[in-house]
Amino acid sequence: MPELRRLLDAAASIGTVLTRPALRERTVEILFTLVPCTRAGWVTMDTTTGAMTGYHLPEPLPFLIPVMPRDLSDVPMVAELLAAPEPGSLRISDTMTPEEWQARPLYEAIYRPMGGQHQIGTLLSVDDGLIETLAVFRADRDFSDHELTYVEAFARQVRVVLARLRASDARDARALLTPRQRQVLAELETGATVRQAAISLGISEKTLENHLQAIYRRLGVSSRTAALHRLAG
Repeated sequence: MPELRRLLDAAASIGTVLTRPALRERTVEILFTLVPCTRAGWVTMDTTTGAMTGYHLPEPLPFLIPVMPRDLSDVPMVAELLAAPEPGSLRISDTMTPEEWQARPLYEAIYRPMGGQHQIGTLLSVDDGLIETLAVFRADRDFSDHELTYVEAFARQVRVVLARLRASDARDARALLTPRQRQVLAELETGATVRQAAISLGISEKTLENHLQAIYRRLGVSSRTAALHRLAG
């Protein structure tokens, strides 16, 4: 019963956040206290550009993001989570034996130095190449079936709030644009090149590029991919 109350309180706490950065930080803070662990973190990866950002407790891990492999097939647990029919949670030990894990360069270079011999990894969302993951780590013992279930129960609540905030962000982003700017992005959302989009809209490539620069300024982004992600939420 106390654990159920903690889960309900956690769900209520994240349900009040208003932005995705705030959700990321509050989620990691809660997860760090929900199960015994030495570290908890949220990592976002853009598979189109390879860009990664993260938030960890009890302290930041500045060395982690630059050395994480961009090819997710090198991270077996993440690859398995992505292959599943819907987002879920796994332990490293669900995907390989301790001997197999400890023989991997990834383990020696990244996970062992940060005390992450054991891990529960959670896939929160995948949207047009943007992957959101959550994880807890510890060195002394593996996570139990009960702890895995507990983390996944919390993650389900996080996914609901994340989806709501993404939808809200997308509405707000579109409201910042003029009708013509929304037309430009609608063309690019189809996968059209700048030249193809310009022809379809009956404007020059230079004019379309000017529209794109104005869109980037309004959305606070610096690329076509980032703009489309912002509109997608």
